[in-house]
This record gives sequence, C-alpha cells and structure tokens, in this order.
Amino acid sequence: MANKFRILSMDGGGLRGIIPVLVLQEIERRAKGKRIHELFDLFSGTSTGGLIACAVAVGADGKNPLLTLDQILAVYTEQGKDIFPSQSWLGSALTKITSLKRPEYSPAGLDKVLRDLLGHKRIADCLKPIFIPSYDLFNNEDVFFKSRHAMTDPTANSELYDVCRATSAAPTYFPAYDCSYEGKKRTFIDGGMFMNNPALGSIVEVSKYHADPIYNRPNLNFGDICLLSLGTGHYTADIARKKVESWGLLDWAKPITDIMMQGMNQAVTYETEELLDDGNFLRLTLQIEDPKYASMSDSSPQTRDYLIQETKNQILGNSTLMAQLDRFMQTVLV
Repeated sequence: MANKFRILSMDGGGLRGIIPVLVLQEIERRAKGKRIHELFDLFSGTSTGGLIACAVAVGADGKNPLLTLDQILAVYTEQGKDIFPSQSWLGSALTKITSLKRPEYSPAGLDKVLRDLLGHKRIADCLKPIFIPSYDLFNNEDVFFKSRHAMTDPTANSELYDVCRATSAAPTYFPAYDCSYEGKKRTFIDGGMFMNNPALGSIVEVSKYHADPIYNRPNLNFGDICLLSLGTGHYTADIARKKVESWGLLDWAKPITDIMMQGMNQAVTYETEELLDDGNFLRLTLQIEDPKYASMSDSSPQTRDYLIQETKNQILGNSTLMAQLDRFMQTVLV
C-alpha cells in the first residue's frame, strides 16, 4: 500500500460539480479523520473539476488545507446562482438572441466566487501536486497547469484564480480568458474542449515524471498507479433522429459541447480501465435521466436538489458501488 501512487481525477461539468464534491464528503467520512488532501498524491481536474482540485489541494499555511469540503460545496449549493444567474422567461429569450453574438453569461459572478474562495494563492501553495488542462487560442496549443512546472519556473506559478478561470472558460457560456503563463500572452478556453476527463493525462504525467522532486517516486512501477475518477453525470436520453437530420449550425452550437464532453468522458474511462491493473481504478458518476435537469448551467433549486438526491440514490446509496469504494479505500487510500 505504501508504494501506491494515488490520483484523484474530476471531470468538467459546470454546476454538476456538486456530484464529485458530495462523493468526496462521503470519502472523508469513511476515511476516519483523514482529509482529502491526505488521501491522494496528485489532484487533476478540468473546468469545474479543476476548481475542485485546486480547492481541495490548496494550503492555508503549507501544512493545513485552506478550505473544507463544506465550503467547496457551498459554491454549488449557494453561489451557483451568482455564477449562472437564473432569468425570467423574457430575459431568457433575450439571452438566446444576444448569445448568438456573445457569451451567454458574464464572468463577473465566477470572478468573485473564485477570488473569495482562493484569494491570491498560487499553484506552489498547494499541499499536493495539481494537473489542470486548458486550451490557448492565442498560441493554438494545449496547456497544462502543473505543480511540477510551478516549482521551478516562476512564470508557471500562476494564481489559482487564473488557473480556474482558464480551465473553465467554456465557449458559448463564458468569454475566453486572457492572462500570461510561462512568459507568453495567452487566450484560454475551457480544457474540456480536448480533455474533459483528465484521467489519462494525469497518468501520463506520473508515468514519465514520477522521479521528479515534486513526486519523489523514482522506483514507482506502473502497476502501482491508482486512480479514482469522479464524473459530473451524463444525460442518457438519445437525441431524436428526426430532430438531428435537419439541424444546422445554430441547432448544434450548444448540444455539441455536451455530446463531445460525454463522448470523451466515456472513451477515457474505457481506456483508463483497460490501462490500469485490476483494483487500481474506480469510476463514480451518475445518469441524468430527466432532460429538465441536464443543463450544466442550471442554478435553480430544483436542479440542485435533483442532483443531490440522485447522487445519494445512484452512488452513495448504491450498496454495490459503496462496497467497491470501500475496497478501493482499504487497498489504495487508507
């Protein structure tokens, strides 16, 4: 058990990030006093998963975590409406028209939530290494915010606020985010555009650089890499063929993002499960069967309560999954 290298990976998914946070709370409850940052060796996340990864990893004083899971959960239960404000019927109709030419949401609410949550903490302030993807449109390249880089290059030691804004700048939802990283001017969009499930990316990072001082595992065997992958739910209903056949650019603009993310998540889950040794991988997510609650930006109390209840029903209340989680924790985490 001492040789295991433990990765926590969390998908993107907007306000559906409440799902992995609830699972993490259950893990802490079962860990008998251990905090999440003590149970893993690398935290990876995309978009909302990146926000959670930064929030659970960041330290207050180099030893203790800055935030509790209750504080992180409040972002989704109490501040979701500030990030994705609900609108009246008329306001929603006007937004649909104006969003043809500009992002649907102002980043002002997200800016405040992130600054209040993370202050001016930087990557190097994290108690454990992080791995967060984003995409840079200005230089046309993918970017990975890594503790490994931040510890040796001051220009890569970004504020966690910037990391979270970069990885969550989802096209059509929020504007692209401009900032500097590694000495370059950047224009970032959501990492979910190419890596919504960062599980494989984080495995590649550790398999190649495990001897780096940030990981300090020169003798690590690939068979010792373990990964807990937390999803943000997926909408299971099919898109009716009769609708899709006549769809054009405007029809596909919003649905294609969700479809791409869901497809990538499933592909990476399959690849990760095949790649890692038996017992070293566990994936927990839920199915969203009612389209009323499928939107990643729905901040209504009804959708919030639905996601909480379904997480309890499908994951936390599922005896088979909880037995798998217990086995994973006993052999990998604690």
